[in-house]
Parts: sequence; structure tokens; C-alpha cells
Amino acid sequence: MIASSSLMNVKAVAERVVRGVLPTAPAPDVADLRFLADIEAGPAPRVWVDASAQTLEGLLIARARLDRIDDGLRLIDRHFADGRMRAPGRVDATARSRLFSAVAEVYAAAGWPRRAGEYAASALAYSDDAESTFRAHAVRSLAAAINGEYILASESLRVCEELASGSGWETVHPDYDLLLARILVASAALDAEAMDRTAEELRDGAPHDPYWQYSARAARAMSALIHRDYAEGMVLVAALAGGTESHSGHSMVRGFAQGVYADLLLARGEPRRALAVLEGRISPPGHALCFDMQRAAALIALGREREVLESTDPCIRMGTQHCVRTLTPLLLRRAVAHARLGNDAAADAAFSEGFHLSESLGGSLTPYLTLPQADLLVLLDRMATQHPGSEDRVARVAGMLALVPTHDHRPPLPNLSPREERLALALRGPRSLPQIAEELDVSLNTVKSQLRSIYAKLQVSGREAAVAVLEAHGFYV
Repeated sequence: MIASSSLMNVKAVAERVVRGVLPTAPAPDVADLRFLADIEAGPAPRVWVDASAQTLEGLLIARARLDRIDDGLRLIDRHFADGRMRAPGRVDATARSRLFSAVAEVYAAAGWPRRAGEYAASALAYSDDAESTFRAHAVRSLAAAINGEYILASESLRVCEELASGSGWETVHPDYDLLLARILVASAALDAEAMDRTAEELRDGAPHDPYWQYSARAARAMSALIHRDYAEGMVLVAALAGGTESHSGHSMVRGFAQGVYADLLLARGEPRRALAVLEGRISPPGHALCFDMQRAAALIALGREREVLESTDPCIRMGTQHCVRTLTPLLLRRAVAHARLGNDAAADAAFSEGFHLSESLGGSLTPYLTLPQADLLVLLDRMATQHPGSEDRVARVAGMLALVPTHDHRPPLPNLSPREERLALALRGPRSLPQIAEELDVSLNTVKSQLRSIYAKLQVSGREAAVAVLEAHGFYV
């Protein structure tokens, strides 16, 4: 299976790595992970045995832990199909369970939670000892949390806690997948204290692993958002996005941090800057990270409701292929946009779908982040009226909206035409109107005409006042 390397050395390193993802051993050494990540795997053996399965497990773990996701997916495609190994094998249950857990971890790192869940289920089916069961449940909790299935994720987290406390293990070491699942579950509940505890466990669990440290800082940034400590949160996410170790984060965690960055800006009342932060970001297949959903909240704050619907229509057309965790907030954003446009029937349908989906999966509060609460309360009230039996759940969510960080949205900036926006951008600064006309390659009369239109829309009477209103709405990013 291994080409151009010392087989015995590879096996020894793989053995250390696979032991390091179990709860009874410290996290794998970064040097070992890098060694295995650089190994080129050859064709599958004619018959898999425990030793070759363990080596493949180590190669998969290394690729997941070092964010070599494409390499990991190619390795899976070569050796697995439809939840099973392509080649025959004489692999005992424990080795098979742990190998399937490694496959599930790669899929979770890739943002494919349903495939991760499929292999985690296989890992659980084969697990025949406490360590393998813990490992499989840890990966299962992460897959479920990525997909927004917080009840299922919490069940697996509970099993892990029971195994850790009742197994008789001398020491229980932090599990990376489990800690990431905890971050998502705590985020859904807006539980800042749990986020802080998890960040500390990540920080201390593998102090020399930059990926653990990056995830710890991302958790602290989310905690700062929940605490409404926007200044601290901005410092943290700025370092995550632009620091010298910004590359040392898993792609899913980097996307999570990017979303926190946008939410912090929205909570501070800077929707245009939030759009700038999200510009060019493309959602991965399945939309476990959905940047269209993130942009929709900024567009609502700017009063660009039609763009909300147009930009998220492709997400709706994905149907069941769209990640459930990001579909829920997307539906609520579309509901707000429809309501503002007077499409009450469409608004109520989208809101009801998003609300009931969220409640059935664990009642996450993150879908309500940064949305205007006045709009949400109207939609909640209408849903309670239209859906008898939902009153208690509606009341619970309405009562908890006070915990949700949101900006007290000022009236949205009136829509300016593209030409008016170009002129508005040129207004701030020392340039005279003739100079602006020359820069924009239009006549002075055209500039004056557009300027009168801008003043009327902003309800001001002069250039200085117009610039002040535009600045207050974050127009100048």
C-alpha cells in the first residue's frame, strides 16, 4: 500500500497517530501527522488485514487534521464505496470501527456531514470496546452538529461523557472532534460559558498544534459575540483572518470564523463592511458553510430585500442537498425579506418551515442572530396565530430573543441607483463638483441632477449632511 518509504517506519508512526485520537492518549504529535500526510499511498492490498487498515487509518487522520481534505477524499474514493471497503478484508471489528471513524472524520472536515454520519454509524456498528465506541460517538457528534442536528449531537456527547466517567480509564484526554462538536452545540444555545470552557480545553489539549489553537481562538471570538464584547471579538477574528497563522485552521473552522466576523460587523451596525468581508466567498458543496445565507443578513440590514431572495434562490433549489444547519437561518432571512416586500403568505411559509425545522433539531438560537427583532416578533406572532399548538415554543423563542446579539437597526439606507452610488462614493473628500464630473466622465449638469436625487432620497439639503448620513449607515467601507 505504501510506495517509496520505509514500511516499518510508516507503520510505527501510524500506530502512534491512531492511538493519539483515542481518549486514553494525548493528541497526535504534529510532526507525526506531517510525516503521514506526505506519504503517497499506493494501491490497496489484495486483502486488508489489521496492520494495513491501521496504516490507512493513520493516513486519513493526518489528512483530516492538517486540512489536506482533497487528498483525504481521494484516498477514500480509492478504497471505499457505499459505506464499505472496496477490497476484501480480514480486519477485526475494532480495527474496522476505528478505520470507519477516520473516514467519517475526513468527511466531517470536508463539510459533508451526511457522509460522515454514514461512516460514523458503521463505526458504531463494529465498535466492540469502550475506546472505539467513544471515538465513533465523538465523530458522530461532530457530523450531527455540522448538520444542525443538535439533539443527536448532544446524545453522542452524553455517551462520550458516560464512557469517560465510567470506563475506569486512568486519564481521559481531550478529543478534537468532540470539542468541535461542543463548540457548535454551545453556539446554537448561545452558551458563552460553554464556549469559553471548550476554548480552554482546545488551548491546553494540544498546545503545540496550531489547528487546535486556531479553533480555540474561533470559539473565543464566538463567545465575545454572544457577550456583546464586539471590540474583543473583532480583535480575535482579525487575527484569525489576517494573522501569520491564518492558514493554520481547518477550512470548516475558518469558514465558521468568517461567519462570526460578519456577525460581529452586523451587530455593530456595519452591514456594508460585513458584505465586503464576505465578498468572493463561495459556499462549499452542500453548503455546510453558506455564505449566501451570511450575505442575506447584511442585505436585509441595507434594505435590499429583493437581492436577499435572488441571491438565495439557488440555495432553495438545492432542496435536501442543502445543509440543514445553514438552511434554517436562510429560511428566516427569506421570511423577513418577503414580509418587507408585502409577500405575507410567502413570508409565513418560509418562517414556519425554518422555525419548525430549528425546533425539531434542538431549538438553535443562531438563526436569529443579527436579524431585526421587530420583524421577527411580528412573524412569530403571526405563526402562533396560524399554527395552534405552537404557542409555547413561539413564546420560548420570543422570550429568548433578548439573548440574541443584534443591532438596533436604523432605518435602512434608501436604494441608490448604480450611478448615484458612484457619485455618493465621490462626495467624501475635497474634490469639487466639476472635478467629480470629470472623474466620472459625465457633465456637471448630470452630477447636479443626480445630486438632487440623492439629497431627496436621504432627506438632506447639502453635501456635508449627505456624507454624514452615508457614513452613519456604513456606506463608505
